[in-house]
Amino acid sequence: MGCIKKAQGCVQARHILVVAWFWAFANVYILRTNLSVAIVSMVKSNFSASAASECTGTQNNTPPAGWTEDGEFEWNEWYQGQVLSGYFYGYICTQIFGGWLETRLGGKIVCGTSQLLGGLFTLLTPVAARGGVYALLAIRILVGFVAGITYPTHHGMWGKWAPIYERSRLMSITMAGANFGTVIVLPLSGYLADTYGWESVFYVTGCIPILWFVFWVIFVYDSPSSHPRIDPEEAKYIESHIETRELKSPPVPWLKLIRCVPLWAIVIGHTCSNWGFYTMLTNLPTYLKQILGFDIKANGFLSALPHLALMVFVMTGGFVTDYIRKHWVSTLTARRIMTFLGQIPPAIFFVLAGYVGCDRAAGVAMLALSVAFGGLAVPGFKLSHVELAPRFGGILYGITNTFGNIPGFVTPLVVGTLTNNNQTREAWQTVFWIGAGIYVFGGLVVLVFLRTDVQDWAKDPEEEKGANADGLPSDMNTASDLKLDNSSTRNSTTRL
Repeated sequence: MGCIKKAQGCVQARHILVVAWFWAFANVYILRTNLSVAIVSMVKSNFSASAASECTGTQNNTPPAGWTEDGEFEWNEWYQGQVLSGYFYGYICTQIFGGWLETRLGGKIVCGTSQLLGGLFTLLTPVAARGGVYALLAIRILVGFVAGITYPTHHGMWGKWAPIYERSRLMSITMAGANFGTVIVLPLSGYLADTYGWESVFYVTGCIPILWFVFWVIFVYDSPSSHPRIDPEEAKYIESHIETRELKSPPVPWLKLIRCVPLWAIVIGHTCSNWGFYTMLTNLPTYLKQILGFDIKANGFLSALPHLALMVFVMTGGFVTDYIRKHWVSTLTARRIMTFLGQIPPAIFFVLAGYVGCDRAAGVAMLALSVAFGGLAVPGFKLSHVELAPRFGGILYGITNTFGNIPGFVTPLVVGTLTNNNQTREAWQTVFWIGAGIYVFGGLVVLVFLRTDVQDWAKDPEEEKGANADGLPSDMNTASDLKLDNSSTRNSTTRL
């Protein structure tokens, strides 16, 4: 089939995997986020004179120019919160199962099937919505159910593909696909809803993962050893620079796993980090319309800005983390630095967003900075599962992501309760203070209890001999021994 040419040789197999996973995460967030904008056009809006008259200069309870309240469904904030939460009801159910399934069937089958089904369910969303709020809730649960497999499958596959000192950058880039998907879908959904009707949002976004599925089937394989067209030099390089040999179905030490303190620190940090993130992901379009008075087109574009900044911070943070842990500090110190930056500044900017008055630019900027700095939690502690237990990285991520996505359905309900018939700046200030406190708590727990060494219960008995403190084979004693751009990998060819 030839190969994809570049300046020197061909694109390496693990870099093809980066592209495939980048878009896989983009698909997950496209299907997750499309409803957040579409629902603004789907439901009749309740104009809040107390907030809008202050921030848009309206008088006599008159909505601002460009305000529309025409919508097909009469769902109040509580019902909207239920519908926005539906995805996460299904999503948390398949996290641990997805990690386990990857060890049995391999990530290619598991992830590919989940994305295909997610696209098909999304195409059915308009029909479900007209069947009633609970029919829509059911279809969103199904979309979340199949999407929940993605993250633990990702971590499981990279445990076989990512050389140790490339891990942060490779995994950060792929996980930044989630932010890229959000950046695409928010303005796209606003444009589609305004131009072609809200139904078009689900028809267009539902087709994207179906098209991606074709690429995935052709180019992606579970491991270097199963890839039929990988260059032997690249395969040798990868397998000599990961912490564990490939096992088909390693037994899972469940009791020892659930007693692992660093794992539960990541659980708490992940949950707290996601609280702030999901507050913005699911509710920012509503805030921009109800409080700041933006129309649907501007709403979609502005809602995307924080996630564009987040994508940049996640990818940059991955490169910075790999660099400083290779040249300056230990892996644990590098992760702690990024954890601090990923938890404390977001809390500060979250609070400030509620106190900038009616300065729209400042409000959007504060929220964008909060979300962006939150992305540094990815190279901070959200990659540490593979370090604690390389052979069980997918399962560990499934556990933490199960808890980490509870805020996905709790935050819309909390926001819906606080703002139900009360769309005021004061109500949203309460929302922001709650998020800030949770950010700080999670950051402190991770900073104290995070570890990055392979846990005893996770070691492969056949490899335990001869490994150094970094989990590398004994003949690789320092970071400088790893020549990431050496001739073997630089000139390797992947015959795609």
